[in-house]
Amino acid sequence: MQIRATQIQEGGSPCGCGRSPTGKCIGWHGLEEGEYRQRLAEWELEDYKRRAQELWNDSCTSPRSNDNTAS
Repeated sequence: MQIRATQIQEGGSPCGCGRSPTGKCIGWHGLEEGEYRQRLAEWELEDYKRRAQELWNDSCTSPRSNDNTAS
């Protein structure tokens, strides 16, 4: 029981089925193949969007402003 509590405190237990894209158990071991593929595709799209936003924010361009008026 102590190991389980430690694993949860450290971000969850390791994935034992190999389906988790994070390497931590997120409960996908119980999904049917079709639902697993759908969830994986959704996760990959969200991960792509997150990474693209991080690249945009970290690029050499200045942050974009919503104010379109010229100074």
